[in-house]
Amino acid sequence: MHKTLLYSSVLAALATPVTTYSSPWIGTIEPALHSDLTLLAEKGHIRVAVTSFPVPWKGVDRELEQLDPTSLDAEAWIAYSRLRHYLQQQKNAKSLKVLTLQASSDDKRFKSFDEVSAEKGLARLSASGDLGPLAYQITTNFAPGGERYLDQSFVAYQFGNWNIRLGALDQWWGPGQASSLILSNNARPVPGVAVSRSMATLSDGLLSVLGPWYFTAQMGKLEGNRTVPDTRLWQSRLNFQPLNGLEIGLSWAAMWGGQGRGNSLSDFFKILTFKNECANGEEQCDSALKTQAGNQLAGYDIRYSFSLFDLDMSLYGQQIGEDAVDYYKVTDKGHLYGFSVYAFGAKWFAETSDTQVACGGKDSNYYDCYYEHNVYKSGYRYHQRAIGSTFDSDAKTVTLGMRQHFKDGDTLVVELAQLKLNPDASKPSPVTQGNSEEVVYLKGQYQWPMDNWSLKMGLYIEHSRIVEQKSDWGADVSVTASYKF
Repeated sequence: MHKTLLYSSVLAALATPVTTYSSPWIGTIEPALHSDLTLLAEKGHIRVAVTSFPVPWKGVDRELEQLDPTSLDAEAWIAYSRLRHYLQQQKNAKSLKVLTLQASSDDKRFKSFDEVSAEKGLARLSASGDLGPLAYQITTNFAPGGERYLDQSFVAYQFGNWNIRLGALDQWWGPGQASSLILSNNARPVPGVAVSRSMATLSDGLLSVLGPWYFTAQMGKLEGNRTVPDTRLWQSRLNFQPLNGLEIGLSWAAMWGGQGRGNSLSDFFKILTFKNECANGEEQCDSALKTQAGNQLAGYDIRYSFSLFDLDMSLYGQQIGEDAVDYYKVTDKGHLYGFSVYAFGAKWFAETSDTQVACGGKDSNYYDCYYEHNVYKSGYRYHQRAIGSTFDSDAKTVTLGMRQHFKDGDTLVVELAQLKLNPDASKPSPVTQGNSEEVVYLKGQYQWPMDNWSLKMGLYIEHSRIVEQKSDWGADVSVTASYKF
């Protein structure tokens, strides 16, 4: 079929304007859609802020409608077609039910963006829909041992260009492909309430100088089984595109309150105004013992996309610190840098991250501080998994990867990583198997649709060497199946 005729026939099937959605977000449980949206943004076809995830649907349909599909290359056409198709599905389905089953031979040490759960077995039943401005998703997760929980559930109400959400939803902040230093889906989502902009596109008025932008502010509560039970978690992020190809993100998280700590509005105000407190818990102390109230992390990320030698490329980085002096000067910084390129029908990336951070500055020889705190001793973690980096604290990593989407809807993802975990052999993070450990792993996933089913096969192979112990090989095979009613 002639290329123009093919475009016309597909667009005719998708031509109905999209006005209502069963879900207001492109969720992290739909990694292929996230990749499609990012591809169109990195190639410069749409102007949507995409480094905070999930991304609101509102405004995305308008960006897609303004595209001339005959100008798209093969990769962009596949992404465009799939997004338009999904938007049409959302419009036609006033409610949607999904059954997801996952089985693997072992729990996952390093959970990637594409994986449903870190547990080796899971059954998930989800029902979503909308009632005008009110959208909902009720999800019941059945885990091994009889545990049940409501991760990926939410109720959201939209008012104007904003929405308020109550629930627990996977999120990912930053341009990283393998990890995020401040918020990834490595840990289970923290339940809480959030106020967010309901679109990530350009706005009118003074804020138009930001370009496409997105903002969210959230308050959650961590689990009861930790050193300070029921710790509060404040998180906020603004990401925007002031220039074509350039996206900047500003992120902030703070652990505060909890059992035996101040939980009032005045205590939270100390967090918002960067008040200092004594690290030894006293009312008065020497200035050298002064530290920020609570356990705070903050920083920024940048992604710049451009074309060179007819190849679409991106350079990106993220820097997140966990302490501060003089109110706003963030110290104890972790780093993440990466490069990606679209070539041979796939997206290829190389990424490195370093969370082996010296406490109190680069001249310090003490490294056990990132994601840690003298009061909140369970650290920046939820159910013993880091809320930030996939590889937790005291980790140096290099990851190479590729993702390819095929025109029939299949997706192939491959990652090769080299990790140095807890190099100083002191106070290992929960992800390590011993003192100092070196890991090389190869991970691959292949996903394909079959009628109303989506099937995924995964293979993980790991070589681990713990200092003063023998090296060891490990493997994990996983199967995930989702059925849409």
